[in-house]
Amino acid sequence: PARAVRWARCVRVTASAKPQMPQRVEKVAAGVTAAAGAMLASPLYAEAASLSPSLKNLIGSVIAGATVFGGIFGAVYFVSNFDPVSRK
Repeated sequence: PARAVRWARCVRVTASAKPQMPQRVEKVAAGVTAAAGAMLASPLYAEAASLSPSLKNLIGSVIAGATVFGGIFGAVYFVSNFDPVSRK
């Protein structure tokens, strides 16, 4: 019988309270966070986040169409399993 050979590797794990990131990356991350906070605080972005009536109607129509399509698909699937065709 063949024997499986398993190789072991030494792994060194160190833990620190703060991950080691370069200072430039920290500055970029802080700038992006500040910019995102400023955009979210702006009333223009809050107004843009609301749905217009036409967009609301479009979403409702898509959901209604998907419901009708799902009902038709379910009916065809049920009938095809209920009444199988046997060909000889």
